[in-house]
Amino acid sequence: MSTHDVAQQPARVDPSSWMQAVQGAWQAGGLRATGPRLRVLQTISRYRVPFSAEDLYAALKARRDDRTGRATVYRTLEQLHSAGWLARIHQQGSEAGYVPSFPGHLHHLVCTSCGVVIAFEGCALDELVARLAAQTSFAIESHLLQLYGRCAMCRDC
Repeated sequence: MSTHDVAQQPARVDPSSWMQAVQGAWQAGGLRATGPRLRVLQTISRYRVPFSAEDLYAALKARRDDRTGRATVYRTLEQLHSAGWLARIHQQGSEAGYVPSFPGHLHHLVCTSCGVVIAFEGCALDELVARLAAQTSFAIESHLLQLYGRCAMCRDC
């Protein structure tokens, strides 16, 4: 099986591994792990389906003792997305949401029934991208692949 095969154990991101990796990256990059940022991370780690910035802000505000501001939520989401720690998922018929991810070239399977998102490496699009670039004289710099369908659990229901 080549490195481009999807059958390479696509999986959900483990929340505690993800949080530890993000905190390590913040420390290595000189970003402070402030209380509000850590609460944003903890709240993100509880989501099992894509969430919006407003979903996240509302979840934080639902805790009476939390004073995390909307600007902190949006800045933290942007930083995490830019660094590859969050993937933006384009949901059919609604606004884009986010899911925890790891930096690198990943693509996603999105369940249209329950909303679960599974990341996978390798997409075998290199040949298609090269052919499109040659046919159109377009300098292709990047691509996004999200596949929609029903996960095994939803398919069995």
